[in-house]
Amino acid sequence: MSVKFSLGPWRPSYGIFVHAANDECVALVKGDGDENTEANARLIAAAPDMLLCLRNVIDSHGEVDQDLWNRIREVIANATGEAS
Repeated sequence: MSVKFSLGPWRPSYGIFVHAANDECVALVKGDGDENTEANARLIAAAPDMLLCLRNVIDSHGEVDQDLWNRIREVIANATGEAS
């Protein structure tokens, strides 16, 4: 599968930046640097993992195993900043 975006995992840094696995800055989240700005950065950083999980669900044809459910929960927790 060929992708046209920087490979993940992406990670938020300093509350307003999002960096790819190669340390490339892929996003600068504008805001006041408050909890909303940091939440937006977490959500953007989770995008590659969320896309991969969704593709895995589609590829599984409805047969989602426990490992994939656990991965989906982990990605949601990363995106929201909540415990999985």
